[in-house]
Amino acid sequence: MVSKKINFIVLICVSVITVNINAITLDEAIETALKKSPEILIQKQKLLEAHQEKRVKKAQNFGKINAVGSYTRYNIPRTLTPIVPPITPDVVSSREISSAGLIYEVLLFNGFADVSSVDIAELGKKISNINLSLTKEQLIYNIKSLYFKIVSLKNQKTSAISYQRALEKLYKDVKKEVEVGKKAKIDLLKVSSELENASFNVKSIENSIKTLKAKLASIIGVDEIDDVESVNDDEKFSANVDLRNSYTYKKAKFEAQKSKKAIRKAKSLYFPKIGLNTYYGSNFAKGIQEELWQAGININWRLYDFGYKDAQLQKAKIAHMVSKLRLKNTELKLKSDIIDANNRISTAIAKVQSAKKQLILLKKIKDTEYIKYEKGISDMYDLLYAIAKYQNAQSSFIEAMYDLKMQKAYLNYITAGEK
Repeated sequence: MVSKKINFIVLICVSVITVNINAITLDEAIETALKKSPEILIQKQKLLEAHQEKRVKKAQNFGKINAVGSYTRYNIPRTLTPIVPPITPDVVSSREISSAGLIYEVLLFNGFADVSSVDIAELGKKISNINLSLTKEQLIYNIKSLYFKIVSLKNQKTSAISYQRALEKLYKDVKKEVEVGKKAKIDLLKVSSELENASFNVKSIENSIKTLKAKLASIIGVDEIDDVESVNDDEKFSANVDLRNSYTYKKAKFEAQKSKKAIRKAKSLYFPKIGLNTYYGSNFAKGIQEELWQAGININWRLYDFGYKDAQLQKAKIAHMVSKLRLKNTELKLKSDIIDANNRISTAIAKVQSAKKQLILLKKIKDTEYIKYEKGISDMYDLLYAIAKYQNAQSSFIEAMYDLKMQKAYLNYITAGEK
């Protein structure tokens, strides 16, 4: 009888350890995702796009050089070049004149709109860089969340299988005692019912693991994942963080700075536009070539536009006010989220401690109920109830440990930034 008890307890408590040589580690999952995830690749392309946008704005400040040419047939002869004193009778004229040359145009002054455009493009590049960092941090958190859930379910499955095998052993023992008349058949039915429930629980956990593996493979950027390895190291986190260093806050700050530059750009509409236009080329007719060049400065000043300039300026000011309010809202939300995350960590720690104590107590209750049942003091229902409570406590303890890791990972995610 003592031997049966020992075997029963061993089956309940011992974890089934499996080794999969194709299992992926958490670090490998993150490393693969940072290389293959479509979201990361998209943000990298957007960063390159922002870099090119800055190049566009800077290049526009240097003007442009165009090659130009023409062929014209007139109804009456035209001079090959403009007539200037003194007028001589040998001036070349023709009804067919061709020309070829280069034009260089540059805006010398446009109310500092060009400077503002470059600054806005630079801020856009910084925002794209932060978006890439935020996408990485979000991806890492999502991977950890799924990874921890899978490992947690694997451990729960191990516990559930041990519970199922223990019930199978109990079923055999009770069946023998029913056959010799020591136990009632109702006890066998109760064990059988609980065994069916245990088998369903194992299958349910297996299906949940398959679903989470598929989701993990999707966000990593691979077709499938065979298995995941256990997580031994505890998730590190800092309880004291400066939210102003976070990527989320810095993005909102750069957005506010960008909108302020947009106000300066809108004010440029009130200034005149001064440009330089130069031409160098030649006209051709009757086998004769005449060299021509010119250079000029032009000014364009919008004096009245029926309120367009004012509307553009007011729109930019409103956008800046909105961005400032969003920055403040981001700061307040981050403060709230950090407090919430720290409280969730504290709750998770308390849950782990509570689950551990319950597990110890319920093990004692289970062992006691087994002894009572063997002596005929209690019935099968009490024993199965004690076993089920102990099994649930095991699952709760495993779940609580990985929930704690997830809460720490969440705090790291919302406070991630350049230190």
